[in-house]
Amino acid sequence: MSVTRAAPAMMPMGEMIRELGMSLVTPVPDDWQGRLRHLLDPLREAFAQHRAATEGDEGLYAGVVHDAPRLARAVDTLVAEHDHLDTAMARLARAMHEVDQDTETLLRGALAVLDDLKRHGQSDADLVLEAYVTDIGGE
Repeated sequence: MSVTRAAPAMMPMGEMIRELGMSLVTPVPDDWQGRLRHLLDPLREAFAQHRAATEGDEGLYAGVVHDAPRLARAVDTLVAEHDHLDTAMARLARAMHEVDQDTETLLRGALAVLDDLKRHGQSDADLVLEAYVTDIGGE
């Protein structure tokens, strides 16, 4: 018997990513697509909140560029990743509603989204470290 934990809408994105990862490494039960759908919608909402907090004139990235202009290109890359991740999650959500979509294809798509989200999270952390912890002198 598979136990599915609830995925509250306000769960932090990092926890949502871990929860999705855990659901993907367990054997695929009959309700696997339901579990994925249950986790994907709140994850997409958490990601939208992440975008709102990082992009724009008042976002984290604007502060990084102001404080460490040398990182503007890295910020541009992260913003582009946001677009890619949004598109990938939307594509996965649409695929989950297609009747002829097989479990293996959904699993590959979900794993790809998960890997990209983890990589993006690490890039965000690296950006903040580079901007505020690394001492390059003279800036």
